[in-house]
Amino acid sequence: MSFTNLLFLTAFLPLSLLLYHLMKSDKARNLLLVALSWLFYAWGGLQSLVLLIIVTLWIWVTGQALDTEQDPRWKTWIFRAGTGFLLLVLILYKYLDFWLQAVGLEPLNLPFPLGISFYTFCAISYLADIRMQRCLAQKSFWNLALYLSFFPKIAQGPITAYHQIEAQLVRRSVTFQDQGAGGLQFVRGLAKKVILADGLAAVVQGLQTSSTFAGVWLLSLAYSFQLYFDFSGYSDMAIGMSRWFGFSLPANFNHPYRATSIRDFWRRWHISLSSWFRDYVYIPLGGSREGKNVLIRNLFIVWLLTGIWHGPQFTFLLWGLYYALLITVERFWMGDVLKKLPYWGKVFVVFLLVNTGWVFFAAPDAATAFVRLGRMIGLGISGFADNQVWFWLRTNALLLAAAILFSGGLYERLQNRFLARWKQPGVLILAGFWILILIICLAAIVGGTSQTFLYFAF
Repeated sequence: MSFTNLLFLTAFLPLSLLLYHLMKSDKARNLLLVALSWLFYAWGGLQSLVLLIIVTLWIWVTGQALDTEQDPRWKTWIFRAGTGFLLLVLILYKYLDFWLQAVGLEPLNLPFPLGISFYTFCAISYLADIRMQRCLAQKSFWNLALYLSFFPKIAQGPITAYHQIEAQLVRRSVTFQDQGAGGLQFVRGLAKKVILADGLAAVVQGLQTSSTFAGVWLLSLAYSFQLYFDFSGYSDMAIGMSRWFGFSLPANFNHPYRATSIRDFWRRWHISLSSWFRDYVYIPLGGSREGKNVLIRNLFIVWLLTGIWHGPQFTFLLWGLYYALLITVERFWMGDVLKKLPYWGKVFVVFLLVNTGWVFFAAPDAATAFVRLGRMIGLGISGFADNQVWFWLRTNALLLAAAILFSGGLYERLQNRFLARWKQPGVLILAGFWILILIICLAAIVGGTSQTFLYFAF
């Protein structure tokens, strides 16, 4: 079930909130949320729900064993067995069919479980937090089930480490501020998805076969902004919804296209994923503490794994390798060059590099990616532009301009100035504005123009 599904917006979510606030105790609320989350997840298939329950049982039992074992060697083996099982499940459902087909064998055709990459990393973080003594094992199976399956975050994150949310599983409250701020963030995320991302999706689809110079550039730019508004829109909706149930999830985006370096970009884009790799892979490998060669090795391991996390296709491996090279070059050479540029010069250079990386991300295969990259520098083009390109540019110029402006934090600046001037009346006017935006989004969903979230594929 998608957040932009009418059944979800008009029935499942309102009824979930009503039932939640009728519950008198935290234990009853947690049991209700587990039941609702499993129902939400079962919408994609009962087999996927069974797998989720098996994974939950596995980490619950493994966590107890880690917590009670005193021998360090046995702790290590229990942790390895626990995480090894989780990775085997991920490989079986996400990667094995691709590898079987690559060597000419029949695929198993197992159904792809929604959000398996996200909840597997949450499960690993739970075992790792116990192993590193950041927390104790969760005694309640239902609290752990809620951590893993909480419906706002299970499909696309944010990937919340267990220690970040442990206390909230036991006791939390919902304030009036949570309701208001959560509602604003939810509607803002819905608008990002339905108005901006889905609008740009039409441009991306329309230019898939373009062989002109302007066409491939417009395709790449439209995809860069579509991906940002699609994924950050989902994250905003998830975080906003979570506040209605008393949970405070970490931010996942912070205007990444305003980044002034590649490392700065990854402190702003999919923050929960880059934080996960930093805390559970990069630092345990030694980080930057053991010399230049080990640092470079660690960077390549982390970024190749980041690429593989997104999928088995060679394009994701190339994308991970691209960032490993970029960050290594930036760290030891390009960083000094970037520092000499003015602010907007840094932003422009970093955006061009990021936009280039998304070409690998968006292409169906490596050959297509390299053809598009060649055309972006004038190789193999059929011309500068054609009627198709001018049509998409002319009919979507305002949408593209809005995407560029609002990706950079224009809305927040305008809102702050508006509220500073109009104060309390301004709050009411803004509330009316967002109600209007909500109505527009619902109308678009009813009209059938809303599309599936891009990161559902991961």
